[in-house]
Amino acid sequence: MNCKSLPPEFAVQKGFGLLEALVALVLLSSVGFTLLAWVEQNLDTAQRLRAHYQEQDARRRALDWLRAVNPMETPEGEAKRDDVRFAWKATPVGPVVAQAGYPAGTGRYEVALYETTITVYRTQEQTPWFSEKLTMIGYRKAISGSQLVPNVR
Repeated sequence: MNCKSLPPEFAVQKGFGLLEALVALVLLSSVGFTLLAWVEQNLDTAQRLRAHYQEQDARRRALDWLRAVNPMETPEGEAKRDDVRFAWKATPVGPVVAQAGYPAGTGRYEVALYETTITVYRTQEQTPWFSEKLTMIGYRKAISGSQLVPNVR
């Protein structure tokens, strides 16, 4: 059957056909799925960034707190700060030596290097969140100021 045999009102197409509607739905759904995958990827990236920033903040707070610890006096211990708990253990790397005085002689302190391992836990968890090793200096007062030898030139 050809178009010449149809009456004139049927020869001109009006509106969408079933095939056009189906093609439009396929295009719309593929764009929707692509958009959904993009949003999901962005949410996943944001979640990973949030976890990374939390870890960096906890690392900074633990290292700030540990800066005040003298490993020669307190070679190991545990502390809680806000929502994290951290434990440290320091082992001497070398011998205890006398501090060098300025411009010459010996100082008032004995010093030593310590390899310190700090392990950070989230407050409610028993498994470590992360761990870090650092080298610290330990010190203790060896002699008082009255026992110092004056510099003679």
